[in-house]
Amino acid sequence: MALAIYIGTNNSTSGNPKRGWIIADDNGVFINFVDEGYSGVGALAAAGYANLPRTSRIDVTPGTYKDAYRQSQETTKMMSGRRRR
Repeated sequence: MALAIYIGTNNSTSGNPKRGWIIADDNGVFINFVDEGYSGVGALAAAGYANLPRTSRIDVTPGTYKDAYRQSQETTKMMSGRRRR
């Protein structure tokens, strides 16, 4: 079963939150990243991960948060490319 790992770092310079969930499979392999934004746990439900077990928040560096966010963007682009074929 997959797991939602809750991560967070300092807010952006404009005050926006930088929190979200890394979705990983049983082996710890990255599946997706869900940005929390202002939705809280509702962001997981909106992304189809409402029933996953969740961890407590793990504080990470801004760079780690950015890497997780970028990885999700790359995964989304890759999946979009596959659908077009």
